[in-house]
Amino acid sequence: MVIGTILPLSIVLGLLSYSLIAKWHVMPQLVGMPRANALTPHLLLHSFRYIGLAFLIPGVTSEILDSRFAIPAGYGDLLAALLALIAIMALRLRWAIAIPLVWVFNIEGSLDLLNAV
Repeated sequence: MVIGTILPLSIVLGLLSYSLIAKWHVMPQLVGMPRANALTPHLLLHSFRYIGLAFLIPGVTSEILDSRFAIPAGYGDLLAALLALIAIMALRLRWAIAIPLVWVFNIEGSLDLLNAV
């Protein structure tokens, strides 16, 4: 297999698998739930993105990562985790800005992932 195709292939297969899980197992559970309850599991999952800070620790990977990747990816993940936690709090406290905060999280998190890939 050509090395340059491994990452894109793994991303496509991962997205396919998670899409099927979402369609068959997650979405049926979320239908009819209040919006805050339905969004919270998604946000909780992303609250662990602080783990991306490991990109900044030399030796955590098999070799030192290029800082052009490690710094934006590490801090982008940290920001996504913090935004997810803030959005959860806003949803649970029924703040008027809760849904806009979820959108801010989703946009930043998506841009962070696109930038990393």
